[in-house]
Amino acid sequence: MSKIVVRDLTKVFHRRKAAATRALDGISLDVADGEFLCIVGPSGCGKTTLLRIMAELESPSTGTVEVRRTSTDGRPLHSMVFQEQSLFPWLTVFDNVAFGLEMRDIPKKERAEQAGAFIEMVGLENFREHYPHQLSGGMKQRASLARAFVNDPEVLFMDEPFAALDAQNKVLLQEELLKIWERNRKTVVYITHSIDEALLLGDRVVIMTAVPGRIKEVLEVDFERPRDVVETKATPRFTELAVHIWRTLESEVRRAWQA
Repeated sequence: MSKIVVRDLTKVFHRRKAAATRALDGISLDVADGEFLCIVGPSGCGKTTLLRIMAELESPSTGTVEVRRTSTDGRPLHSMVFQEQSLFPWLTVFDNVAFGLEMRDIPKKERAEQAGAFIEMVGLENFREHYPHQLSGGMKQRASLARAFVNDPEVLFMDEPFAALDAQNKVLLQEELLKIWERNRKTVVYITHSIDEALLLGDRVVIMTAVPGRIKEVLEVDFERPRDVVETKATPRFTELAVHIWRTLESEVRRAWQA
């Protein structure tokens, strides 16, 4: 069953004293319930715009997006993890993670148990009373992951959440994300510039064209789950798929340079 249905989606940005920009053109896509979908494409191709429309942070110019709700227990339909960490600087790690639960009037004891479990899951139990300015970049993103997952959304939208991290922390957080996702198999739509990351995380990879963004190919990723990040990258199949994606993307990246 499709959890997200996108049909003939177009997005045009109108600016004063400047020509209109067609960011997305004719996007149609189905995302299955429980699927981890990754989207790659050249810079400026509309990946983030597409994600924001799915998350109801932007409106389409034409076409439709439907995110189908199945729960009736008051859980949020979706949560968003941004590229730049978005923790509240005046709240501790614990209070940041528990914030959404508090907004839903979850009882204090239950809120503490749920937030505490996810804080421990991402390895921040010794930092629960720290404030964001006291954390490293990787710690902040771990706290952001815990805050998103603890709310138990039906869909999780992620916009290059690990892009600013060093290579070592990125690998650790990719592993952490996979472990958390394996526990509940949320529907995830994940934007990345990294071909490796898309293959490590995704069930399918959507490859987009240069602006105006269109879907050029949708690639099935056939690695078994659960996945070990390091071992998966070492397989010949991983190299084969990575080369295929790059060859598909290369002309689009070059075209984006000339735009």
